[in-house]
Amino acid sequence: MLESQFENIRPFFDSEAADASTNLANVIDWAGLLIPLVGKENAEELAENIRHVDSISDFQDDVTFPFLEALIESTTDGVTLGYSPGTFEKDLELPTLHLTNHRDIVLDPSLVNVARMGSGFASTEIGIGDNLLSNKWLEDLVRLNRCFIVRRGGGPRERWESSLLVAAYIRHAVKKGSSVWLAQKEGRAKDGKDSTSPALIRMLISEGGREAWEMLNVKPVCISYEWDPCDYMKVRELLIKENEGEYLKEPGEDEKSMANGMTGWKGRIHLEFCPTIPWKEIEGERTERVIADLVDKAIYNGYKIFPNQVIAAERLGLVDLVKLSSDVVITEKDREDFEHRIDNVVGEVGTWISSKEKITRTFCEIMVQPLLAKYK
Repeated sequence: MLESQFENIRPFFDSEAADASTNLANVIDWAGLLIPLVGKENAEELAENIRHVDSISDFQDDVTFPFLEALIESTTDGVTLGYSPGTFEKDLELPTLHLTNHRDIVLDPSLVNVARMGSGFASTEIGIGDNLLSNKWLEDLVRLNRCFIVRRGGGPRERWESSLLVAAYIRHAVKKGSSVWLAQKEGRAKDGKDSTSPALIRMLISEGGREAWEMLNVKPVCISYEWDPCDYMKVRELLIKENEGEYLKEPGEDEKSMANGMTGWKGRIHLEFCPTIPWKEIEGERTERVIADLVDKAIYNGYKIFPNQVIAAERLGLVDLVKLSSDVVITEKDREDFEHRIDNVVGEVGTWISSKEKITRTFCEIMVQPLLAKYK
């Protein structure tokens, strides 16, 4: 496939970075936008840096990475990393496709890249859906951050053709030496159940089969958040869908999720870099499902279990799960924080949508999913 066929989805080249960054600086008041996120001093410095970009690495080193570090410092209790001893550095020297569970639109790939860049490795290219890019400046911003665009509109044929183009681009990126981040399925896990889409695996091996898969060096990353800033939005969506049979997004809802995910409190975060997923075939089973199961198991094994998940299991009466989690220390403050969080979620969702008991149960059912998956 010719490189020109990627023209409308690829990230910006270095030669385009200066003009794109200057245009961004002129259309948005970056200092004003960033002050609530990272404070006045950091915001003013970042806004000035945007005007002095000559390459993609300039933009990431002088704007993106400092912004993310400041954001992590102000909205988390710290980020920890886990990986197989002696393999992390060796594995990340090779171009890699990171498939991750998907909870937050902005932070999931950002956390992976902060971990990589902080360890001396290049950032990944990032697949992002065009449904999140409501403004031209947003598309320019993500393309400066090494994002490629996943076109999601149209009918089944158009979507399949788009997926083939994306798969071809991912193979192209890895062949030329870039690593790539991609969510394990389209859309965030609203119910807390992480699962890899077999259709995604089928897309990735649509041309080349085993050879294509092994060339991609697929290394999942399991991302565990202690708290989800968008939890009340997910509870509300699930309850409305249960009550009315469908849920229609309100205008600007994706942008609100992005903002909440960035600014909201996330507590502790853990990233577990999993071993490379091998090619595997089982007679009588579809290969994409076999491989999707391998990715799922790697992610489930990588979960970091937090006290609030065990408390959720207690509230749901899942005695066996609680026993399996006996090594997780739960303090009185953990229980107070849990009750406070439930009160906030109930207040945000509204008892006119469902009862407090139903809202609480739905919240706990989302919260407990990593525990269920890890020990099932």
